[in-house]
Amino acid sequence: MSHRFADNVLADLVGWADAGQATALATLINVEPTGPRPTGSQMAVAASGDAVGFLSGGCVEAALVEECRMAMDAGENKVVRYGEGSPYLDIALPCGSAIDVFVDTALDVELARRIVAAQAARQPVRLLTDIATGASRVAETEDDGGRPELIRDGDSIDRLYRPPLRLVVAGKGPVITAAVDVARAAGMAVEVVPGDDDTAEAAKAAGAQVTRRVGDVTLDLWCAVATLYHEHDLEGPTIERALGSTAFYIGALGSRTTHAERRSRLLAEGHNEADIGRIHGPAGLPIGSKSPPEIAVSVLAEVLAAYRDRFQA
Repeated sequence: MSHRFADNVLADLVGWADAGQATALATLINVEPTGPRPTGSQMAVAASGDAVGFLSGGCVEAALVEECRMAMDAGENKVVRYGEGSPYLDIALPCGSAIDVFVDTALDVELARRIVAAQAARQPVRLLTDIATGASRVAETEDDGGRPELIRDGDSIDRLYRPPLRLVVAGKGPVITAAVDVARAAGMAVEVVPGDDDTAEAAKAAGAQVTRRVGDVTLDLWCAVATLYHEHDLEGPTIERALGSTAFYIGALGSRTTHAERRSRLLAEGHNEADIGRIHGPAGLPIGSKSPPEIAVSVLAEVLAAYRDRFQA
């Protein structure tokens, strides 16, 4: 049996179902008062005991896997409570909170498949479920970032599936490879627009998608863009492409002096203050970064902070 973390768990559920295994989808529907994972967080569990996703800091997952397997054997859905007010007195949440989890053993795999396909196509969708009856349906939707991942109204839960966060980085040198490593460790998809052949090869080896021309990159609301050039005269096409998109984050490497020069150049090129204000410059949180991995950590931390702020995630 294996258990790993992922935010998007439905692809694993579909894979297990296609292999002939019974599955369960566990959704965190209530947290009192706070916990390490937000409502809407999910785990997928297979009859074999394999699982993906976490609903706490690791306190309840082993017990929840067994709860899901028992629910599969019984062919029933259930709501399980852990923490204060739970019948499971031996399963404690050290943070002092309580959580309620909806275990769905009857989710139609075709609905899960539709959600996985929508995420691959960068389209947000919603899964609407009646806890009392177990009935579910998928609905197309728009997403402006203004609603939480899960909305609950009595026995009705409305779970929004946004396209996964995608990082697009342009530049060359070791900071690109470090950014790919850190981003992939955080579960992001990464696309690199390399400034030279060596960076392209290193990015591919690190697991990134490589696109040679920034004009061929598709940017949407759920994308973060960072230019990581030390030769700042090369960053212009990427910044122009990002400013013409709905990307939720745009960052540009360089000192405060460099960013002041960047602002002056963009103003001279006809951009307004609102456009230029979208650019985080210097990119990254001010942690005194001195090495490529430290720069990558600072930039990715700023990306995640912007994402949480933008999407209430």
